[in-house]
Amino acid sequence: MPLKVTELFGHSPDSTGFGDAVRSRNCPFINTRCRKNFSDGMASGLCSASATKNPAPVICCPQRLYANDYQVLRQVCESAFGTSVSMLTDLTGGLPSNGAAIPFGQRLGKELKVKSRGSSYSFDWIIAQVDGNGELLEFVAVEVQTIDTTGSYRKQSWDLQSLHRGDGVKGYSQPEAKQSNFNFENVNKRILPQLITKGHLLRVEEQCKKGLFFICPTPVLKRIYSRVGNQLAEYSLQPGSITFQDYSFDVSSTIRPFPLVMGSSFTTTHDQLALAFSSPQNLPPKNSYSKVVSEAIKERLSGI
Repeated sequence: MPLKVTELFGHSPDSTGFGDAVRSRNCPFINTRCRKNFSDGMASGLCSASATKNPAPVICCPQRLYANDYQVLRQVCESAFGTSVSMLTDLTGGLPSNGAAIPFGQRLGKELKVKSRGSSYSFDWIIAQVDGNGELLEFVAVEVQTIDTTGSYRKQSWDLQSLHRGDGVKGYSQPEAKQSNFNFENVNKRILPQLITKGHLLRVEEQCKKGLFFICPTPVLKRIYSRVGNQLAEYSLQPGSITFQDYSFDVSSTIRPFPLVMGSSFTTTHDQLALAFSSPQNLPPKNSYSKVVSEAIKERLSGI
């Protein structure tokens, strides 16, 4: 069964503003034109979707996590620097006398990179705490990850946009219906090694005193915990730490788009994550593959 589209261009298909959202193709979370397209240029607009077996929406676009004026980054700022440090996304008024936190990433400053031996390293966000004179006191790094999809939800997107006369599908014929699903394993294979490497990078930074924060949808974090065997030891914030913070929607709310709700905040270290990743505790029982191979041999020989 295909995934069910639960939000396009920031709105659910049953909301009163859905038609206007489709026609404007605006992203209400970052206040700019949505840039999420299919490979041939047809507008996608997908913010979240749900699986057939679980109707709870899962965030598919990173911009969806930046709702409420970068709420998730403000939560990181509070966790790392305390409630007395404000995060400023607009610096036109200058810095307050007691300093502030300044985010660097897409549309806010720029993505900061460092290079070593031909390799380039970067984070989705760096949040820097500065004093009233703009001098760096400390910083934290933030990685934001949503969920990848397999197959295609293109027909659903086309149907919904066509129904409301959206110009994002003009010139494109109605696609065939195809299977689609969430690709959780791709997140595990691609993201966990990156987090471990970047944790090592930050550990030698004297002014990165609270480590790395990883923000993702709640189902993604559950799969990560399952992949590493739910055996991570909890630590306090420190150099070399990794803090997982997950988010879902408050689907009981009458507010649209659905408000974000943080599920948990858990801190471990990149050493713990590396150990758990390389020594998973949720593997099949001993000799499981031997049994599968033996059964396959018997099945193969039975046809001779």
